[in-house]
Amino acid sequence: MSPLHRWILKTSRTVHVYLTLFGLTLILFFAVTGFMLNHTEWFLPDDAKLEAQTRRESRPLPLDKMPGGKLPVPSESSGEATGEEKLAVVEALRKEFDVRGELSSFVFVKDDNDRPQIKVEFKRAGGETVATIDVESATTEVASTYQGWAIVMTDLHRGNRGNMSNEVKRTGRVWSFVIDGTCVLLLIISATGLVMWWSLKSRGKWGAILFVIGTAITGAVYYWFVP
Repeated sequence: MSPLHRWILKTSRTVHVYLTLFGLTLILFFAVTGFMLNHTEWFLPDDAKLEAQTRRESRPLPLDKMPGGKLPVPSESSGEATGEEKLAVVEALRKEFDVRGELSSFVFVKDDNDRPQIKVEFKRAGGETVATIDVESATTEVASTYQGWAIVMTDLHRGNRGNMSNEVKRTGRVWSFVIDGTCVLLLIISATGLVMWWSLKSRGKWGAILFVIGTAITGAVYYWFVP
């Protein structure tokens, strides 16, 4: 065995062992939540339970922190509020109603009586909050839905619930880096594991056979049984 070969093998073993230990919690977490996502009917609540878990509050929103002491109205040019106005409303909602999550949308709407309203949506892992503000009276109705621990875990697995638009991620931007890091971690663990397997002279052949069989079965199941 050449010095380079020994160095590659030793390095692979060290990296494989310590990275596995370092990322073991994340690996187990994504394994469990992957199983949960494959059996959502066992773990995720139905619509009736979600409605029962919705908390509603209604009271006037303080206007002392608003620009000009009043709620924003759509500008004539863009039809939207300014960044400063949005921030003031969002911070007031967080302080007054203990709203959590990332801002998802901020839009001007009208109710059935043609009264102007502001609808603000927040999303977070396992829940969402919708605040509806009457512009004239500042009366605010906040509906917060917590969907349970199972939704929190599966949201953390998916990061953005599989969304492919520019919608704000329920789990935040920082958690997306954790997901990316876990993917890289698994790739390195797999690569170093292959290097270690390749070095096994007596069991290398059987390992190759098992790898081919596993790959063939996976391909066959996808080809014949997946709609």
